[in-house]
Amino acid sequence: KSTIYFPNPFLPIKTQIVIQLQDRLEQCTLDWTPITEVWCNVFIGNEETAKDRAKLKEMGITHILNATASEEDLHGKISSREEYYRGMNITYYNVPAVDEVWFDISEYLFPAAEFIHKALNKVLVHCIHGVSRSSTLVLAYLMIHHNMMLEDAIDHVTDVRWIGPNMGFLNQLTVLNSDLLMKRKLQLTKQLGKY
Repeated sequence: KSTIYFPNPFLPIKTQIVIQLQDRLEQCTLDWTPITEVWCNVFIGNEETAKDRAKLKEMGITHILNATASEEDLHGKISSREEYYRGMNITYYNVPAVDEVWFDISEYLFPAAEFIHKALNKVLVHCIHGVSRSSTLVLAYLMIHHNMMLEDAIDHVTDVRWIGPNMGFLNQLTVLNSDLLMKRKLQLTKQLGKY
């Protein structure tokens, strides 16, 4: 009896698609900024911005999606958590993601997209730098709720912000892209079959 081995799809396999996506991301010439509105009322930012209570209040942020797993930031300080926002009328959601190519962020893509979508107000999606984890979740949101293809979502976001999802996250976003495309084709086929 032989055993069939299926490699982990989230390990960093540089497929042609991922290489093309990385090239697309590298074409962005924007400088990094602490926070950027990348879609109407959807912001990508870093942890320092997420911890600036005055800035959050000034911007009218009502929802925070924290895409970090650690209790400490890069400087060893306690990071932004739900307790930090008490009394600020901010709805908080955490995706305990690690910015490593082996981390399976796919299980959080739909719940995070739902949180952003249902907020109907100003949402800050952040990680430590606002580059990889947070941008991955926002790209998934645009794909799931605004029917964008992954390439279009990347182009839309990189028009206003420099981002860099790690290779493992890009692999997972390509899987999501394929799944959503197949789902939409099936829905279209069903609709056409009714006529």
